[in-house]
Amino acid sequence: MSNSQFSPASAQAIAEVMMHIGHIADSLGYSRGLKPSQWTALRYFASANLSQRTVSAFADFHATTRGAASQTVEVLVGKGLLTRVPVPEDRRVVQLHPTDAALDLLQHDPLQEFSAVIAGLEQDDQFHLAETLSRVLRGLLTKRQAA
Repeated sequence: MSNSQFSPASAQAIAEVMMHIGHIADSLGYSRGLKPSQWTALRYFASANLSQRTVSAFADFHATTRGAASQTVEVLVGKGLLTRVPVPEDRRVVQLHPTDAALDLLQHDPLQEFSAVIAGLEQDDQFHLAETLSRVLRGLLTKRQAA
């Protein structure tokens, strides 16, 4: 992106910087034999409450299709990073739990590099960045749902 192309605060320039940040952050996710979507799934299942540890809940969270979420889960089960646990009260529901290997792997989560850069910002800047990015994300999700 050329600085002469857009003023620093133009919406186009900001969108381009955000896309570039996303691309770099995404490329960090190709590590330790996993893809970015698989890291996202591991993070999700390691932190989600029990009732949300399903393929459907992950698909909703990740704003993807059930089929794509299911494929990601299948790979992680195959790698021994997630296990399926039937819910005794409802045999139709299967929860997904990270294995010890997954929890160990998450200790080397490539997102930590990205987080460290953000952690280096002033506290006020972190707050404003989080607030602003949340509004941008909500706007994008609203547009996506309307399409």
